[in-house]
Amino acid sequence: MKRLRELCTLNGIELKEEHYQKLELFKELLKKWGRRINLTSLLDDTQIEEKHLFDSLLGLKAFKEAGINVENASICDVGSGGGFPGVPLAVALENADFTLVEPRKKRCVFLEEVKRRLNLKNVKVACSRIEDVSGSFNLLTMRAVEDPEGAVKITEHLLKEGAVLCIYRGKERFQKSIPGYKIREITVEPKGVNFTRRFLFIEKQPQG
Repeated sequence: MKRLRELCTLNGIELKEEHYQKLELFKELLKKWGRRINLTSLLDDTQIEEKHLFDSLLGLKAFKEAGINVENASICDVGSGGGFPGVPLAVALENADFTLVEPRKKRCVFLEEVKRRLNLKNVKVACSRIEDVSGSFNLLTMRAVEDPEGAVKITEHLLKEGAVLCIYRGKERFQKSIPGYKIREITVEPKGVNFTRRFLFIEKQPQG
């Protein structure tokens, strides 16, 4: 995990040695399963460490800047897929509870295997569409979202309960407004890589 260690050190993301060990195992599972069920097109060690693991962990910096306390939070990773950003965040945030929501059966089987092999006691896998998930969450995370309005629409029932939606986006700014919702955009420009992450934090505006 040389590349991941280097980037975390450069960017002030503190992980324990056991976290790196779990993320190393996660990387190996990704490579093994990725060839079978098309989890990711990135199967090179450095690419996985940079563009999946480190990128997921950048959320820790954005959460802090947004003033969101995730230490003991209940977090839902929407459309978790291969486990991004949910699994790396669950490894780092041992005291937070994570629900990884993924509707595709094969990917759910993979996520269950990751949970078991990494011994992630703070993770639950929900093999379901997000529209069918109920509960009270502090934070919802979504990655690789082209349509923030659509993301709000499918998570509206959870946002009504007080959850904040955090969308990991690329370098393009989101110029629109969404009626009834407060949107805050936070930009993270990490050291050591040539990409910018913008995070949208979306929450329901109080009535009246």
